[in-house]
Amino acid sequence: MDTVWVGNVEIASLFDGPLPLPLWQFAVPVHRAAMEGAMRHLADEHGQVIVPMRCYLLRTEGRVVLLDSGFGPRPDGGVVGCLDRSLRNAGVDPCDIEVVLNTHLHHDHVGWNIVDGADGIPAAFFPNAEHVFQQAEWDYWMTPERLADPANAHLRRSVAPLPDLRPVRFVTGEVTIGRDLTFVSTPGHTPGHVAIGIQSSGERAIIIGDASHYAEQLDHPEWSPVWDADPHVAADTRRKLFDEAEADGRLVAATHYPGTGMGRVVRLSGRRVFRSVAVSQSGDRDPA
Repeated sequence: MDTVWVGNVEIASLFDGPLPLPLWQFAVPVHRAAMEGAMRHLADEHGQVIVPMRCYLLRTEGRVVLLDSGFGPRPDGGVVGCLDRSLRNAGVDPCDIEVVLNTHLHHDHVGWNIVDGADGIPAAFFPNAEHVFQQAEWDYWMTPERLADPANAHLRRSVAPLPDLRPVRFVTGEVTIGRDLTFVSTPGHTPGHVAIGIQSSGERAIIIGDASHYAEQLDHPEWSPVWDADPHVAADTRRKLFDEAEADGRLVAATHYPGTGMGRVVRLSGRRVFRSVAVSQSGDRDPA
């Protein structure tokens, strides 16, 4: 368990699996040549880039909060998640999770919400958790048309059953979750995409979900991948996130960045880069 502290909030980065993606998908056509020139060294001989899927475990105010729930136990997109093992290795039982937040409703962020029970009936993997969703994200995806789309099987399996199984709360905009956590509107990747802002004892962090997929976007926020629903809005969102992170030095935690996914935005030789921070392996308090 790779852990940092932000004030009184403990943030643990939990690996859920490797996600192979074609390099060409990392930018829409207008920026593809420039992106491939800068990132080709990250691709294998088949043009694939392996990026991690990470979820974040937060301990705050005596509560255990999970941000995003990964691929799940089925081969969605060809990947079977290992969040269950990562939690177990961290000494956390799914019963310990009290709140689950999803930055958005893509398949690699909601997969462990629902699992097959012993009798084959859908069951909540986190049996004591309240699930909190942005209303705009829910309303966008959970229409009859999108639920019926074969590409959205994950919605029918991992999202739609939740209100019948666990308490579900819907919120709108930049509302607080307890004392230390705040939903931060970060649209573009999906219409209702959110980040989670953390502020505690004078320290700040932001967990950005898929607002940014790779660190090269720090210097090129206009490089929107094909997965962004609105590339122009997504680019504006990234510019704002990176401006704020550079200005005040807040910790940034990303879903798909390499390493632990946790670092700071700094400027070197006139370029923005992502500098990883030291982490604790034990959960003992170390400065972020």
